[in-house]
Amino acid sequence: MSLRSLAAVAALACAASAAAQDSQLVSGPGVGLVNAKCGTCHDVTHITRSRLTRDEWTDNFVNMVSRGMPPATDAERAIIIDYLVTYYGPHPAPPPSADTHADAAAQATGIDPGDPIGKLLNTSGCTACHALDKPLVGPAFKAIAARYRSDAGAAARLAAKVRAGGAGTWGQTPMPPNAALSDAELRQVVDWVLARK
Repeated sequence: MSLRSLAAVAALACAASAAAQDSQLVSGPGVGLVNAKCGTCHDVTHITRSRLTRDEWTDNFVNMVSRGMPPATDAERAIIIDYLVTYYGPHPAPPPSADTHADAAAQATGIDPGDPIGKLLNTSGCTACHALDKPLVGPAFKAIAARYRSDAGAAARLAAKVRAGGAGTWGQTPMPPNAALSDAELRQVVDWVLARK
């Protein structure tokens, strides 16, 4: 292999590594809530490309709420804005750290964020609108399981609905299409939802 070819391969590897790093948010207090609330409609580049002040992130948050962002409590709002200012503000960010607010997301949704499926549900934005046993913006996962329990083709239809998004089955609030989950992850999530009792 020529020196030029090796240089091209190295450049592609670096670009792929940078893209992978940009595809997820820095770990820190509140990252789970940011993924859940903001990741419903946006990929993380809407955050990672920005370096906004507290006032600018607050204005951005208010704007997103007015456009239909899943509801957030005052406490969740404070956690989200603190996270955004800390890791994507105008000043150098601290090193990544643990999400010390992960319990807040678990309490709101009834889903363990430490469980592998719980992590998928959180990072893909599902928990912004769905909880385990109570309706939020969308129906509870247990209600979905109950509705489709006797339907042999439910897994394929639900996977298609998650992928494409839509409205009408549970009301007129639209569910955005979800491209964050791989096909294998989507199958795991749908199987998990259908197994809720």
